[in-house]
Amino acid sequence: MSELRHLLEYRGEHIFTTLGACPSVCAAYKLLLDGDHEAAEARFRRILKDNPKDNEALAGMAVCVAEEGGRFLTAEKLARQAVRLDKSSAAGYIALGYVNLLGGRIEEGFKFLMKAKHLAPRDPRLQKGFALYDRERPPVIAGLSRRHPLNRTLNEVRNIKRNPAAWALAAAVVVGGLYLAGNLVT
Repeated sequence: MSELRHLLEYRGEHIFTTLGACPSVCAAYKLLLDGDHEAAEARFRRILKDNPKDNEALAGMAVCVAEEGGRFLTAEKLARQAVRLDKSSAAGYIALGYVNLLGGRIEEGFKFLMKAKHLAPRDPRLQKGFALYDRERPPVIAGLSRRHPLNRTLNEVRNIKRNPAAWALAAAVVVGGLYLAGNLVT
């Protein structure tokens, strides 16, 4: 079971209600999230045969092509076409981010994921993209294992920029610490 699927079940949500797309696109994404890339790709192809301008299906097809075949140029073209069809939809940006991350262009992938997060912060597909980003980027201290407690802690600090609430909490802790230190000195 994929990480995203597990997260949705834990929160009591379902992929069909969370994405808000048509049922056939949601069923194709369900197959993709379950790891059945061939069936998902076949379903996306059927959807695109009926409606070649479906940006959600184009984005899903891009992810299928990148994951299953490793054809990153084709996948990027599909994802860019999805973005051109609907610039206000996060699906194309998520696909572009995912394709870039799989292709080894980590910073570009992160930029597209952040654009998608700006457009649709609660989209469940973002979690899978950010999990891939965390897995692909190098550890903070290169000489230590990625699982070393110091690298894990520093990685969490590095992730604060993605979470405004954590950023505000860190700022409050620093300001509170400075206030207490100022009172102790005087």
